[in-house]
Amino acid sequence: MRQTQTIPSPSPSRSWNGSDQTAWHLPRWPLLALLVGIACCSQGGEKLSNLQADTPAESVRIFLIDKHEGGLLGRKTGCGDNAVPVEVKLPRRMPALGGALETLLGMRGDAEDPRSGLYNALHASPLRVANLQRRGGELRVRLEGYLELGDKCDGERALAQLTETALQFPDIQAVFFYLGDKPLRDALAGK
Repeated sequence: MRQTQTIPSPSPSRSWNGSDQTAWHLPRWPLLALLVGIACCSQGGEKLSNLQADTPAESVRIFLIDKHEGGLLGRKTGCGDNAVPVEVKLPRRMPALGGALETLLGMRGDAEDPRSGLYNALHASPLRVANLQRRGGELRVRLEGYLELGDKCDGERALAQLTETALQFPDIQAVFFYLGDKPLRDALAGK
């Protein structure tokens, strides 16, 4: 186990008059904050906004819908809705992208998420990820199951939830979803 050095914080009773003739000094508290930040991040404290798709994670973000808010709180989608990020805890440590998609598709039952109050257009669709194919920044996701959608806006909402959940990772620049062998956008156009 590595020993850590204790760095005292500056004393508020000691003032500095600028006449110190020694070499240039950094205030001690920023150094301490830096050391604490490094220790925190090395022990698994990760920023969700900077996760790479393959990074093992315990928490991720999924995107749910805030109906008829016109893009004020998230990314604007069809029908004047927003796709809004919601942090969720994964059942086990797993790759961030796979965990996020698995969690989103596994949220069946209630149309409204009880924690956030946001709408889940995929709540009645028994879908699962059959295959993920990645080439550089391009991702292809093949889904199995079927879509069970509510109103005419749910297709755009479902696609926005899936797309935003995948594109949140900085190493994914483009994503294409398929339902079986058919592009999901085409499947939704037939609904």
